[in-house]
Amino acid sequence: MLNKIIKSSILFALMFTLDSVKTFAQQDERKFRIAKLEVYPTDVEAYKDALAQHAKTAVKVEKGVLALQAVQDKTHPELFTVFEVYASEEAYQFHLKTPHFIKYKNGTLKMVKSLELIEVAPVALEIKEVLVR
Repeated sequence: MLNKIIKSSILFALMFTLDSVKTFAQQDERKFRIAKLEVYPTDVEAYKDALAQHAKTAVKVEKGVLALQAVQDKTHPELFTVFEVYASEEAYQFHLKTPHFIKYKNGTLKMVKSLELIEVAPVALEIKEVLVR
């Protein structure tokens, strides 16, 4: 009986360890990026609408888009920052070819004064689950 318990414990520990390694490896594949944008002042409202629609659609329909979180600077409303998380580089490349991304990119091209893309690495990504409108 004790031998059976030990074997079960070892099997459980091994499964847990393999699952942890698998999870860690999956996390290593994720692509994290920050996009900093400046929009022409006359286009701020139209850009906000386009960005919000694009983010909502991408997260809803693309398995590989894990997060698209956009914020607007309160002091300088023409400045936007977007935090992007993709399951992998492949998921990101797929995202760039989707109809909703192409529509967003083409529709906002003349609204954007400047765009800076910054590749980042996760340090602490904590978030509470809350109801989103």
